[in-house]
Amino acid sequence: MKPGERIRQLRKTQGMTLHELALRTESDVGNLSRLERGVQGYSELMLQKIAAALETDVATFFTAPETEIAAEKKSPLLPSNGRSESKIFRIHRLDLPTPAAEINAANDTVALIRALELEPERARLIFGSLPADSIRLINLKGDSMAPTLEPADLVFIDISVNAFDGDGIYIFSFNGNLFVKRLQQVKSSLYVLSDNTRYKEWIISEQEIPSLQLLGRVIGAQSQHYRHLG
Repeated sequence: MKPGERIRQLRKTQGMTLHELALRTESDVGNLSRLERGVQGYSELMLQKIAAALETDVATFFTAPETEIAAEKKSPLLPSNGRSESKIFRIHRLDLPTPAAEINAANDTVALIRALELEPERARLIFGSLPADSIRLINLKGDSMAPTLEPADLVFIDISVNAFDGDGIYIFSFNGNLFVKRLQQVKSSLYVLSDNTRYKEWIISEQEIPSLQLLGRVIGAQSQHYRHLG
């Protein structure tokens, strides 16, 4: 387990949000999010601040938890198909918040697939070091993000990103509706952009941002076009 993953694990175990950790370390939410995902480096001073905020020591970030060490020492029997369940990279469907989970014509998503299983080697090629429990999937509805994302595309979401982390495509809940849109920060407001030019941009003002719930950042998509062959 890498230091960023360990920090995220310890933070979530304590029920601490990225925003709270940022306040305690006098850091930026975006920087901490990238550090946890392993896409940004870290300084010794930053690790010391994080360790103090989590009431632990820096060495803990470089040590696997006891449960993980114990699991590595075991030699589990493989099932009859020769595959160990613990080695399957399983991505689950995104749990939608209420009332966004309810059927709503304004929603940009639809639940079609419950889960996806990949061989670890294949998952590593696609997602790098991002663990399966940080990834969720959902199917896109509508063409507002075409041609980047097409209707019914299987969208992969990094749910470890639960705060705005720079311009990009996010899945978020706002005023009871669920959106998959490109967010761009302009001063204290967020511009909501569709890649399809037929759809107009709109703005989430600074006063409205508390009503915004970010569920994750879109990191990829897979086409779901089905060809009938008879």
